[in-house]
Amino acid sequence: MRRTTPVAAATVFVLSTTGCGLLGLGSQGGAEPSPSPTPVSAAPLFEEALAALEESPAIQLQGQFSDPQDTSNVVNTSLTVTDAGAALGTFQVGTGGEASYFEADGKLFVKADSDYWLTHDVFNPDSDAYPDNWVRITHEQFGLDPGGVLTPAGLAESLRTKAPGADAEAVEEKLDGVLVYRVELSGGTAWITSEAPHTLVRMQIEELAPAEGEGVASRIDASFAEVDTAAVEQLYDDLAKYAGEELESARDARLEVAWAEELGGDCQTGGACTMVGKVEETSGATEGSILVRMDSRFNNDELGEKTCTKTAELKAGGTVELSCSIDYALAPSANPVTYTIDFEALLSTRALSKDAREQLVATINEQREATLSGGDTAEEGGEEAESS
Repeated sequence: MRRTTPVAAATVFVLSTTGCGLLGLGSQGGAEPSPSPTPVSAAPLFEEALAALEESPAIQLQGQFSDPQDTSNVVNTSLTVTDAGAALGTFQVGTGGEASYFEADGKLFVKADSDYWLTHDVFNPDSDAYPDNWVRITHEQFGLDPGGVLTPAGLAESLRTKAPGADAEAVEEKLDGVLVYRVELSGGTAWITSEAPHTLVRMQIEELAPAEGEGVASRIDASFAEVDTAAVEQLYDDLAKYAGEELESARDARLEVAWAEELGGDCQTGGACTMVGKVEETSGATEGSILVRMDSRFNNDELGEKTCTKTAELKAGGTVELSCSIDYALAPSANPVTYTIDFEALLSTRALSKDAREQLVATINEQREATLSGGDTAEEGGEEAESS
């Protein structure tokens, strides 16, 4: 019998770019000295801009984000986020190329090339399948939580915790040639249109996190752009296509997995064969789960090749046994013949089960209707046990 223990190496998902840094907080990056020294009260102006933000069905951001405690690795990104937490964007990778990411129903996926993945530390047997395919990751791995922090209402709530004091003043200045008000916040700066209706045009925040304190925090410097209905429709069209057509074989980098021991196999008289493999979660995580899959192959030169597949949920810090069987269905004989069966198996991960993919498509369509109709989309993203 032949046993194989496939091991593939890649490198932890930490986004980085080279040759750039997050713009410092203050009036940089296109801001010019104030053309008018006349200040206005900052608090009402800021609150009006936040109220307008809360009512937006979607926002588009162009800028940079990084870890608040480590600004040496900066990610340049452009993304659109809807009021339901659906997000679609691109970011620049260190090789100079462009990668894509999307989030729907709290599930985050990234698609990047091989050069990008070679610079990251994700040790899974199927890491060679990551390049140029959708891979599920965590918000912590990505360094940004679009659906949790950057929805219009969620962002407004987070920014409100950094609002200027009652006596603070906003100063008029030019930003990229346009007159705006600069408002100094607690831990950042915001720029707001000088003419009504007052809306946010840019923010530089030292640490942006969900207002309730749960979730991933990022240092962010980004400009706002208006999003029309056609752009929102296209976003949901793209998400529905990705979920329905491109996630069937999507892999999962949220946890690391490996064979816990050598494969086991057994064949009975008549040709019924079973393969057993034990898989363990090795990343040291304390929560979450991942789908693991064993693709088994049995082979004999005379009898031919047969395959079987088994998928199961593996919890963080745990183990799970995978077992599948085939049957050569050999007829009884007065002169029995002994055959040697070679067997091997490949271990891989899957981002979503078939049921979870179908549910994701349904959720995307529901959120689309709610966003475009202006309905209430404040709902929690569901997580199936087998795909959480």
